[in-house]
Amino acid sequence: MRYAPLAAMYPTQNHPGALWLVSRATRPREIHEAWAGGRTPAIEIGRRFDVIHLPAGAVEGGIAGVRTDDVVEEAFRGAGIGYGVVVTRRRDVYSVLVRAGIARTWAVGGTRAVGADDHLRYLRVPHPGRREGPGGFWLLPVPHEDGVLAGAGEVRALLARFAEGGEDGRRVVWKR
Repeated sequence: MRYAPLAAMYPTQNHPGALWLVSRATRPREIHEAWAGGRTPAIEIGRRFDVIHLPAGAVEGGIAGVRTDDVVEEAFRGAGIGYGVVVTRRRDVYSVLVRAGIARTWAVGGTRAVGADDHLRYLRVPHPGRREGPGGFWLLPVPHEDGVLAGAGEVRALLARFAEGGEDGRRVVWKR
């Protein structure tokens, strides 16, 4: 006798990005419950992905004119980053999900990488469908597989674009 599959209890159980995010979580149900309740759960970094935190000034400093979400998104895409960028509630940090293991060798001043070796390795992750504020949101879509994660080269390309000066020639000064 063949049984019909059980219905999903939470809408995010049918979202490919949400399923990818929780696929290595120890308690995926609690994460789905948090999203359903409008909360922002913490997902452990280092199992599926590492994170590089970029200060907003480093990302937006080289953008001439109005820094809308569309313009900032285009800057990420122009560097080859197409998925996995979370903007904090205060819009002061862009957290880029990168391939697991990158944090071990990342050493770029003014940024912070978090991976499996860090003792505080959790990221507050907004609902996978949340693509605008207020509050934290996904500037770029939630990754749905490991192959779409950014590498160190793409993040360095984004930072180099603005460290050398944006379209108007301004320079970003890195805090060491």
